[in-house]
Amino acid sequence: MNFLDSNILAYAFYQNEFQDNCQDIIRKGGVIDTINLVEAFNIIESETNRDTAITSLRALLKSNIKIIDVDINIIFETLKRLEKYKKLKFLDLLHYMVALLNNCKTIISYDLDFNNLEIPRKEGIA
Repeated sequence: MNFLDSNILAYAFYQNEFQDNCQDIIRKGGVIDTINLVEAFNIIESETNRDTAITSLRALLKSNIKIIDVDINIIFETLKRLEKYKKLKFLDLLHYMVALLNNCKTIISYDLDFNNLEIPRKEGIA
């Protein structure tokens, strides 16, 4: 299974060079977390408008993507690894922990911060 980063989710819902590819990735499914939804909403809203962001999130909720709730256990696991993964921002590390805890084989993202980790990053390729 692949972990889909917030930029993959957001790019699928407004005009940009990655839109078609990101839509294909979402159709194939994967794992995300509830924070991805918040981040994607904010990106889509800033690039388009609130109505588009709402419609986009509803589409994601109806898709075959597995959505992991970020709970206290995931936050605790993220906090435990802050020293080891100093180069990652807290939110990126949280996403990485969700990917690790859900046995994801790849992280699909345009974010280079996910490079050189135990789970390989693939740029927009499902």
